[in-house]
Amino acid sequence: MKELDDYEPQEIRSLLAQEGWLDPLPPVHRIQLKPWQRAVFWALRIYIAIMVLVVGWAFLAGIH
Repeated sequence: MKELDDYEPQEIRSLLAQEGWLDPLPPVHRIQLKPWQRAVFWALRIYIAIMVLVVGWAFLAGIH
């Protein structure tokens, strides 16, 4: 297997051009979530917060 240093810079540039790595990326825009999607994400946030509190409580209870 050839190492990266074994290739000529022109070969690497040619491969990058063929594969499209030199093309600029398309712009990414924020989408508006539907109300049910927002509710699911808020529920996940609340769930994670509760789980962090439970784990913290269990850790502190285990120390004593």
